[in-house]
Amino acid sequence: MKILTYESGYVDLEAPIQMTEEQREKFIEFFKKTFPGNVETYEKKEKTKNLGERDVDQKKWTVDNLELLLSPSSNSDLAAKMDRTEMGVKMQRGHFVPGFLVWLKKKGYSLPANKKLIKEYMNEKEVEYENINR
Repeated sequence: MKILTYESGYVDLEAPIQMTEEQREKFIEFFKKTFPGNVETYEKKEKTKNLGERDVDQKKWTVDNLELLLSPSSNSDLAAKMDRTEMGVKMQRGHFVPGFLVWLKKKGYSLPANKKLIKEYMNEKEVEYENINR
């Protein structure tokens, strides 16, 4: 266990400490005696971690979504607009945008791109996306 101390008088624990129920009660009681009136305890439920296979239906990326990835909007704005996670937007941008831009240059096209070009690209790459033929 590491205890961090600061010149200002603050003390901080570097990381959570695993304790038995008995240790936890003694720990809390010690602080209540040492700092009367200044200690409040709260029960907080830990988040569970889902590792391994999960039965989750992933949202498909539509042509409209891919077109938005080409916009100058921030990842957080796009995530909110598309109801996706910011990490999902970052990952898809990192996967789709560079390949698409190389393809555009190779074909002699330039930005701004439209849905028709995105569909053509996706058909050539034989990638399965929802609503590709819309």
